[in-house]
Amino acid sequence: MSQGVLDAFITEVIAKSSFEEMDRMYLTNRVLARVGEGVLEVETDLDKLIDLKDQLVEEAVRLETIEDSQTAREILGAELMDLVTPCPSQVNRDFWATYVQSPEQAIADFYQLSQKNDYIKLKAISKNIAYRVPSDYGELEITINLSKPEKDPKEIAAAKLVQASNYPQCQLCLENEGYHGRVNHPARSNHRIIRFEMAGQEWGFQYSPYAYFNEHCIFLDGQHRPMAISRQSFERLLAIVEQFPGYFAGSNADLPIVGALF
Repeated sequence: MSQGVLDAFITEVIAKSSFEEMDRMYLTNRVLARVGEGVLEVETDLDKLIDLKDQLVEEAVRLETIEDSQTAREILGAELMDLVTPCPSQVNRDFWATYVQSPEQAIADFYQLSQKNDYIKLKAISKNIAYRVPSDYGELEITINLSKPEKDPKEIAAAKLVQASNYPQCQLCLENEGYHGRVNHPARSNHRIIRFEMAGQEWGFQYSPYAYFNEHCIFLDGQHRPMAISRQSFERLLAIVEQFPGYFAGSNADLPIVGALF
């Protein structure tokens, strides 16, 4: 049965967050400010949160509230899904409170949150192709990642005109948590990072939005610094798999283009 897309989205936000029915008017006005009041007349047959978010984004384009561009869509989409995402301090409190009882459950809950709030792009990842082939060295899994969208040539040209910024310093820094986004840096309003200490330093644990592997996650140094492969790298890898059970941890080459631990 058709219903207003705005009401349907707000209903799902309330059902999947700490907001309550009393917050409906507040949430309605928050969304109207970003999408446009013309959406009040739009109906939908959809009932899933992410699908409703996608429809609201397209309505914002139709109403010319945002530009018809991939960047504008990503920024608005992340802002809308931030409504169902607890603040970083709450995410971390919940994670470590659960970790005391069950590290596996804490990790599973964080993974579920990262899917529910569309930080992990499940709809896009479903387009990926994977198949297995025999080889002289055993069975190989070949994957073709089709999930991460290609930049529009117009946006690539526009990015060249944007004043250079070193904030965030890279796409894996802690500063990305909650970042609004711009034409040359992805939107991260709904991004959350689990903080933990390793060898006396702050580190972060997050998932990859466009996964190459099942539960593809990233462990990042709290300080932006050049990657280096050393004895300490292996000590960190062992510490990671001990603290985060169920995961395999590896390290990219220490070349500027490839980056961090995964």
